[in-house]
Amino acid sequence: PPMNFVFQPMDMDITSSSRVKIMENKLHMLYGVPGHIACKAAEFSWVPFATPRVMIGPLTAGCDALLVFSLLNNTAITKIDDLKGKKLGCGYLYSGTTYLHGSQHLLEQGVHIFRDMAQVRFYGPDYESLHQAVLRGDLDAGFATSSWITKTHLKDMDRLRIHDRKDDATFEEELFPSSVSRLTPTYGVIVSDKLSWRLKGKILDALEALNASHPAMKLMKFAGWRSSVNFEISYKAAELAGVAYKTDDGKIMCRDPYNRMDIWTSISCPSDHYKVSYNETLLQCARAGVPCP
Repeated sequence: PPMNFVFQPMDMDITSSSRVKIMENKLHMLYGVPGHIACKAAEFSWVPFATPRVMIGPLTAGCDALLVFSLLNNTAITKIDDLKGKKLGCGYLYSGTTYLHGSQHLLEQGVHIFRDMAQVRFYGPDYESLHQAVLRGDLDAGFATSSWITKTHLKDMDRLRIHDRKDDATFEEELFPSSVSRLTPTYGVIVSDKLSWRLKGKILDALEALNASHPAMKLMKFAGWRSSVNFEISYKAAELAGVAYKTDDGKIMCRDPYNRMDIWTSISCPSDHYKVSYNETLLQCARAGVPCP
């Protein structure tokens, strides 16, 4: 059905206009990456609502996937444990695939990215630079999103080694159409619990009416919309990574992925290591000739 929306620019700082508008009941829906909306859903008791079907090459899927990748001809890295002492490329703090689930996947196998890596570089949303850095050998490995890499660099897949590769991963009994390291939720919409179920139903009907041929879907490389999956696994990954945290009084808060201090604060060091100061971290980035996030 025809519906009109007022679009608001979204920011993620805890003092942001978006957060204030949510608290004042002036913002009723939030669209974003899994880590961010999972954190906001937990913070404000909002509910997962809708998620797109993404394009994986020429096919579609109801979720996305993490790829932990290195160059196939780099025989020094053939398994996850070989990443120790190497240089790793990540995306940004709230990216489910290129940071949260990637760091979680490694940690589950005993590899702590802030203890075991020679260097960790955050590229933010610039996945292209991350990808090219691995191809050039400037990085030893990286995290990638299946929908992005199959859309932009399908020709490179034969040059890459996908670690913990699975060719038969399924999501809700549907075979995922590409090789993965780990399946992850994709972008989604969460809504305020103050919206009526009648209005929510109308909004979902409007989204589900958008198929792959609609101009908006072509622009975003989506195949359509469906009622949402649960983003709890993304919240757990965000909590594990220090991106989502609880205050002393038990309130859930979300760090700002574009704030250098928040990025530094989210870095957790193992018990046998110490964390250098914020200023020293910036100096180390400058000495290494790389930008700090």
